[in-house]
Formats: sequence, C-alpha cells, structure tokens
Amino acid sequence: MIALLEEGNSVTSRNVSPPFGKLSLLKHPIKLSRVLRACRQLFRDRKHDNQICYLACEGGRGLLYTALIVLVARLLAYPIYLHHHSFSYIGRASLLMRCVLAFGGSRLRHIFLCDVMRDSFTDTYERRMRSNIVSNAAFVVPTEQNGAPQYRTTLVIGMLSNLTTEKGLDTFLDLTRQARHESLPVRAILAGPAGPGERAAIDAAVMEVGDALDYRGALYDDAKAAFYREIDVFVLPTAYGNEAQPLVIFEAKAAGSAVISTDRGCIRKQLDENDLLAPADDEFVPTALAWLSVMAPGLELDARRGVIRQAYRARHAKARAAVNALFDLEE
Repeated sequence: MIALLEEGNSVTSRNVSPPFGKLSLLKHPIKLSRVLRACRQLFRDRKHDNQICYLACEGGRGLLYTALIVLVARLLAYPIYLHHHSFSYIGRASLLMRCVLAFGGSRLRHIFLCDVMRDSFTDTYERRMRSNIVSNAAFVVPTEQNGAPQYRTTLVIGMLSNLTTEKGLDTFLDLTRQARHESLPVRAILAGPAGPGERAAIDAAVMEVGDALDYRGALYDDAKAAFYREIDVFVLPTAYGNEAQPLVIFEAKAAGSAVISTDRGCIRKQLDENDLLAPADDEFVPTALAWLSVMAPGLELDARRGVIRQAYRARHAKARAAVNALFDLEE
C-alpha cells in the first residue's frame, strides 16, 4: 500500500517492526522505540494540510502498539486509516481491538480485504463503522503470457507457501500420492521454506512417488515467476485459522492458473467459476482428484489460462480503482 500511496503523493513512512533475527528479549524494546519515533513524526507533521495516518493493524499483543499509534493520531486530529490483514481478532473478540476502536472513535476508517472480513468484524464487535474494501489484488500485477503455448500430456499442480501442516503441506503430499496411486497424469511442484520435520515428510514423499513430485525450496524473483508459469493448477489446502487473503492465490491467477483451496478468511471471494473451493477436511483429496481428473492438458486448458488471466486483469484494475477512490489519488 505504501508504494501506491507514494505515486504522486508526499509520504513519510516509518517501519515499526523489530529487526529480523534479534533476540526475543530485545524485540519489544526495539519495537516500542520505533513506535514512539512514529508517534513523534505524527506530532511533527500535524500542521500540514491533507495529512492522514495510515497503518496496518497488527494482531495479538501487537495490537498494543496499534492502539498507541491510533490514540496519538486521534489526539492530533489525523484521519486514521486502519488496514486489516488478519482474522486473529475477528473470529473472536479482542479486548485490545476494543481499545483501538475506542481510541480511534470517529476519526477511524477501516480497510478490509473483502466483505466477509468486514461483516465478520461488524458482527464480532457489534458496532457500525466507516469502512472500505480493498482487495490484495491491488498489489499483485497481472502478467502476460510468455512464449508459445505448451501442450503437455501431464497436468502440473503446484503449491507455494511456508510449508507447514497448518498451511496444508500434508494434504498436498497426500494429494500427490493419491494421484500417483490412481495413475492420473499429474505432476506436482512444491515450493517454499520447510522446517526439519516438514522437510523429512517431503523427502519421504519424493522417495515414494519419484519424479511425480519436484521440491524446489524457497523461490524468489525469476524462479518464482517461472514456477507460476509452469503450473496449471495452484493448490492451497490451508487450515490456518488466521488466514486472510493469500497473495499466492492472486499470483497464481495473475499467471493464468486455476486454483483449488479451502474456505478460510476471504479465500471464497478470491475464487471464481474457474476454481474449486474444496472442504478443509478428509474430503479435500478425493474432491480435488475428481476435479483434476476431468481437466486434461491441451488446447482447452491453454484457452482457460487466457480467460483466467484476463479475469484477473479486470480484478486488479478494480482493486487499484478502490485504492485511488479511498485516498482520492490521481490515476
């Protein structure tokens, strides 16, 4: 969001996150110091015209710092834009979030990722509020098709995430095993950082299914873009309780991939008729296999990729327009 705000606007940004890798005993003192510097910056800039205070809402104990910034901004008469990225305080009411709402008062405007998030927040805290919806699609740029269509005889599925059980690693490995067991023409590519236990599970699956599973580790930049170009279907069987609106789903759709995922957070709103919303239980694998079994690679699938890419381009444009309207930015 900061990058979009900087397009044609004067922006002062303050990073209030503690440095990565610092000892846990230093985390909160460093963070508090940075939050206080951000509050001091608000005081310095208070007399400038058309100033706003924009901040991403933290979760858990981090709401203490959010509440402090919101309180200072209100005392200094800033319009406050609070951007929500987590369901951690939405599924269950948080006393700290109630403090944020009380401190912000009428100066507070909420930015939600989808109407599901907005409605759930409203139900949890039982109050009406000023709000806008800005999808994460605003921050994932559409991609163009590179090179000639590739008419494969094997369907390629892929998963890219922090590879944990909560994010669906075990389910993806089971899907790959079962596809191999049923002799489906499916090849799987797995990407993302994995801990020792998760890496052992991946290695065991590779030993079992052979070249039907390709683990590539953490991917960045060109390697990440190549991953999305190579797959036909992106699979994210997440069971993460605080899942909001995963950027990886939009990245996959921007590249033209269909998506199979579960009904968590705003994911239902990310998917469309080209995708599959699967149950987050023991039925995920059979449901996904049945859907994949009728998706043959070839001309029809390549045409489908073009449709998905075009639909995402329109979604991105709509999300960017929502940002511009929210802050009254120039196109």
